[in-house]
Amino acid sequence: MNCSDIVTIADLRNIKVLLRVDFNVPMKDGVVQDLSRIKQVFPTIAFLKKAGAKIILMSHLGKPTEREEKLSLRNLIKTIEKEYNSNITFIDDCLDENAKRTISDSPPGDLILLENLRFYPGEIACDDGFAKKLAGLAELYINDAFSASHRKHASICAVPKFLPHAFGLSFRNELYILDYFFNNAPSPKMIIVGGSKLSTKVNLLKNLVKKTNKLALGGGIAGAFLAYHENSSIKIFDGEEYANEVAEILKNAKEHKCELILPVDFSALVSKYDHSDYAVISSSNANTSIFDIGPESVELFKRHLRESACVLWNGPLGLFERTPFDFGTISVAREVAALSRRGKLVSITGGGDTAFAMSKFGITKDLTYQSTSGGAFLTYLEENALPGIIAMKYPLTLDFAVPSEE
Repeated sequence: MNCSDIVTIADLRNIKVLLRVDFNVPMKDGVVQDLSRIKQVFPTIAFLKKAGAKIILMSHLGKPTEREEKLSLRNLIKTIEKEYNSNITFIDDCLDENAKRTISDSPPGDLILLENLRFYPGEIACDDGFAKKLAGLAELYINDAFSASHRKHASICAVPKFLPHAFGLSFRNELYILDYFFNNAPSPKMIIVGGSKLSTKVNLLKNLVKKTNKLALGGGIAGAFLAYHENSSIKIFDGEEYANEVAEILKNAKEHKCELILPVDFSALVSKYDHSDYAVISSSNANTSIFDIGPESVELFKRHLRESACVLWNGPLGLFERTPFDFGTISVAREVAALSRRGKLVSITGGGDTAFAMSKFGITKDLTYQSTSGGAFLTYLEENALPGIIAMKYPLTLDFAVPSEE
């Protein structure tokens, strides 16, 4: 492919494009449960179709150890065809010589879907030989799978060695919105981090307290900080396990003038005779199972949201899948949605559980930006880089502006 640093729609006619997408979607009884990742790459695909490119979609699904029919991307064909209003040509084996012939015989604008990349050992091993064979199917590589780009896999990190490469539109949007929050968004900025375990987010918190005005914590993460402060909730949360990490985060927060916001009450599961019930307790109670933040904490979080210009949220505040422990997450989410609708707040959410919660509560449409990324979102927040970004050493720029037909 001969092109300058800028690739326009006119450059792509009949060009074979290897498009890395993330169709690792939740499935139940063969039915896709969440279409977000499939819908997110539609703008890039629509652009390539209009250009008359031959679009070769590649993705993974699940964590197969061998070929498993339930994890075949063949199961997604009807869903993709419906969402994109296009017929799909499926290639069962991307290493077979017939794959090249099928792609060559396809008319411009066609969509071609390769089988699950993780059916091949070379994908996870980031094998150059496997990547070179994938690259041999096309003339241009586009990564539009931000949510998979924290993985050092062949389709993410090795294929760009062998083809001219560029980022897709949704990938670029993800980078733009994160850069905007940290570098250009108005202050005060607030970040909400939830989740059950501090172990998965220690490095994230160490980094975030340097970059925001307010950091609100929920779930077991908050419990570790309360335990460190020697509340009697130390009997609920282990105050010793992460004492050094908590001390460092608190020190960094103070140095960077980041206000730490911790829950003051919780919703807990309490055993009563032959059944279980729930009760609201303060952070000084003990010997209970904590599943959510309490109403006073919700009001505390909402007050800080009203004082903020921008919020970034990762991780639910409690066991939102189960009533009544969805109270904290849904209450704070509704406040974020209301403020966003009124133009009072720029709202960004990321992480698989967070996206699912926002969808469940019906507020996704009110958010400024909803990322479908989980691990990649966290990795980028921690390190300001991803293997999939580093691998794109000489990226071309796709000019997504479509000329007027007049």
